[in-house]
Amino acid sequence: MKITKNESGFSLVEILLAISVFAIFAVGITYLSLDTLDRDAKVVLNNEALHYAQEGLEVVRNIRDRNFLLLTNGDHGLALADNVWTFGLAPEAVDSFYERRVTISDVYRDIDGNIAEEGTLDPDTKRIDSTISWTQNGVIPRSITLTEYLANWRADDWIVTTCPEFNGGTFTNTEVIDLNPPPDVNCGIKLVEMESGSEFFSSANVGKHGTDVDVDGNYAYMTVNDMNSGFQIVNVSNPQSPSIVSSLNIGKKGTSAKKDGNYAYIGLDQSAGLKIINVSAPGSPSVTSTINLGAAANQSDVKDDYLYTAINQTSNSFKSYNVTNKAAPSLTKTINFGDNLHTIKIHGDYAYVGSFDDETGLRVLDISNPSNVHQVGSLSVGEEVHAIAISGNIAFLGVAEDDESLKVVDITTPASPSLITEMDVNGMIQDLTISGDYLYAAVDSVHGGLAGVNISDPYNPYLIYNLDAGGKGTGIDSDENYIYITTNTANKGLVIIGTTVTGMTTNGTYVSEALDTGSSDTVYNFIEWVSQEVQGGSIRFQIRTANSVGNLDTATWVGPDGTGSTYYETSRTSITLDPGRTGDRYFQYNVILDSTGVSSPVLDSVRINYTP
Repeated sequence: MKITKNESGFSLVEILLAISVFAIFAVGITYLSLDTLDRDAKVVLNNEALHYAQEGLEVVRNIRDRNFLLLTNGDHGLALADNVWTFGLAPEAVDSFYERRVTISDVYRDIDGNIAEEGTLDPDTKRIDSTISWTQNGVIPRSITLTEYLANWRADDWIVTTCPEFNGGTFTNTEVIDLNPPPDVNCGIKLVEMESGSEFFSSANVGKHGTDVDVDGNYAYMTVNDMNSGFQIVNVSNPQSPSIVSSLNIGKKGTSAKKDGNYAYIGLDQSAGLKIINVSAPGSPSVTSTINLGAAANQSDVKDDYLYTAINQTSNSFKSYNVTNKAAPSLTKTINFGDNLHTIKIHGDYAYVGSFDDETGLRVLDISNPSNVHQVGSLSVGEEVHAIAISGNIAFLGVAEDDESLKVVDITTPASPSLITEMDVNGMIQDLTISGDYLYAAVDSVHGGLAGVNISDPYNPYLIYNLDAGGKGTGIDSDENYIYITTNTANKGLVIIGTTVTGMTTNGTYVSEALDTGSSDTVYNFIEWVSQEVQGGSIRFQIRTANSVGNLDTATWVGPDGTGSTYYETSRTSITLDPGRTGDRYFQYNVILDSTGVSSPVLDSVRINYTP
């Protein structure tokens, strides 16, 4: 084959080969250039996206600095208006090319305080994910996400949760109560209990004045100031309609009643002594025996098979009897105190005896050996002791004076009783009884014959009420639901009144002490509280601020809309201030507690978050 050369001396083949080589080289250079341009474009887009994602974090930080509570969970876009950044709908269009989505979520911590997938919620830290999305060359999806954790670090907290902190405020129908630690002095606020006398009232006409009563089950065993019916038994199974089931002539007027088992021990006036009456059949009681005391029998008490009697005479005024054989009781001990005795109350191995002697009003006798009863202690309360009631290591004494007629005595050591406190129940006390946390007194007062005293804290008892029992109170007993009181009114010899009515007040308030933030430029972020809710109850807040404590006292209480018509009812709510306030340095909150009257909500703690 002959190869033809051109005038330059190159063959056609050589020329074609050169062109091909050049073409390949040119294409390679072109591809390399295009690839470089594409990679440069990707870098530019990635850098831009990175900057927009970083901007998203900075905007969220700016919003956090204004108010941490604005960082609400979920997906957000960002919007700028009047130089203020706010959250908007997601995704947000950026530069007509990118989309931005800011995601805010809760943060949890493990037992070591480290951020974890689950554990204890940290309400003051949020996770922020700022994501920028776009499509490469209109086809390939691309995105960049930057993550940061933002805390409420700029703000201060005013937290109230301890007893001293709450005690600095002002209470209206509310009170501080102890709560379980931590902290060691943890306290809360609740509505106070309402205590009042019952409206229930009924009576039995026993023909004459009633003098004493002892209630057991469905029957009231009572003594009456009547020669022909000194002992009566009243059926009280229906307290609204008590009925006399039997009346017994015991030869004298009855003075005192003590029911034990199937027998009643009934004191008689003058020198008639004491009757032991078989009451196993309430409709037909019968006298089993008579104990001749040589005087009138005042109050008696029984323990095991022994009867201890207070006698109304100056000599041999204490006697004890073995009553194993009720028909033939045998004398086991006589003590001559040289003084009349009013009453005896057995508690454990001791008999507490009320004396006529003003200087030795209370005597304490050791009865552990009934044959060797002896005095081990005494206490002068300045007056003769008419009545004794005992709860635990506390003895309540009713004494013969119009003022300070209730004495509270510590008998932890029976040999050395000591006076704790004394109080006025508006009259002389004739008898006492205890039901639950309440002490009831029969009072020698025409229109206040029954006194109710709260003794839940016996070191700080307080009078709840005096009620008109229809006459002066003479004797008293009680059960869980009713008080049975004998009076000096003939047609109301036995009166039945309901025990103390308790419940919660339906509304109360607590106003905090004034908070001084130390700055006139304080920004209030949010109010948060922990509470124990109850059915039908509620806890609401209002706040007020001022430029001085004096102006704070007259500032307007406002809710979350800045007016007095709304209340903060959801914990961790942003604070809105009164537009007409005088300043921001001083702050108070007012909490309103409501209930149905059955139980009270409890405010455990309050947190005010602010930036000074």
